[in-house]
Amino acid sequence: MNKKITMTARPKPKAELDKWVETREPAIAEKPVVKQKRLTIDIDPSLHTELKVSCAKRGIQIADLLRALIERDLNS
Repeated sequence: MNKKITMTARPKPKAELDKWVETREPAIAEKPVVKQKRLTIDIDPSLHTELKVSCAKRGIQIADLLRALIERDLNS
């Protein structure tokens, strides 16, 4: 049993992609990267469903809502 494998040359990168990488502008005000901490809580399944539906109607994520609520509570 003989296997034949044909090897081809690696495709060359597209010139427009290289040009974009070389000429792109850096982000204006980049914040320093801070390692996030994870917070885990247990809630009733029905409460989770209500929260998920409420956030979906607003077009936001649960995590973003909770972060805003925590920040608001700590700043008051």
